[in-house]
Amino acid sequence: MKKRYYLYLLAVLFLSVAVLSGRIAGEASWENEAASEAVSTGAGEIGGILADILWLQLDRYHHIWMYQGNEWMTATDYLPQLWLIIKLNPAFADAYIDGGYHLAINLGHPEEGLRLLREGVRQCPDNERMLWERLIVLWQTNYYGPRAIQEAAWDYMALVEQKRGQIADPWNEANTSMILQFSFENDTLRRNHIEISERYAERSNFIRFATRNDLWR
Repeated sequence: MKKRYYLYLLAVLFLSVAVLSGRIAGEASWENEAASEAVSTGAGEIGGILADILWLQLDRYHHIWMYQGNEWMTATDYLPQLWLIIKLNPAFADAYIDGGYHLAINLGHPEEGLRLLREGVRQCPDNERMLWERLIVLWQTNYYGPRAIQEAAWDYMALVEQKRGQIADPWNEANTSMILQFSFENDTLRRNHIEISERYAERSNFIRFATRNDLWR
C-alpha cells in the first residue's frame, strides 16, 4: 500500500513540475526555445514511464481484486489511477478503453464512459482498438441512438481501409458491417432503412467468406 501511495505522490509531483515547466517555457524568450523543447521532451518521456508503471500496478491490482473473490464490475477505486495515467500520457489508449468501457457498461454511466472514449479517439485517432471499443460501447448502450453507432462504424471502416492489411483483428471488419446491419434495421426514421440493412448483411457475409479464405491460405 505504501508503494502505491509513493507512486501516486511521485506522479502528482511530476505533474506539478510539468505544469510549472510549461508556464516557464511559455514565458521564455526565443533564445531559450531549444532548451525549453528539450525539457518538454524529457518531461514527456518521464510521464510515459510513470504511466507505464502505474498501468502495470493497476493490472496487478485487478488480478488481486479478482483473486479475493470480488466482482470487477463493481470496482471504482481504481478509476482515479486511470485518470492519472491519462494525465501523465494522454496517448495511453488502453486507459481510455478500460475506463470508458467500465464506466459505460459495468458501472452504468454511459455518458461519462463515452465522453472518455471520445477523448481517447481524439488523442489516438489511428488506434484501431480505440475506435473499435468506442463503436462497441455505443452499440451496446445505444445511448446516442443508431446515427451515432453508424458514424462510429464508418469511422472504424475508414481506418480499416487506411490500414489495409495491418489490422490486428480482421474479423472486426465483418463485425462492423453486422453492427451496421442491425443499426439500420432499427433506424426506422431513415428512409429505405431495411434495404440498407440488407446490403450491410450481404457485405458482412462476403467479408467473412473472404477473410476465412485468406486465413486458410
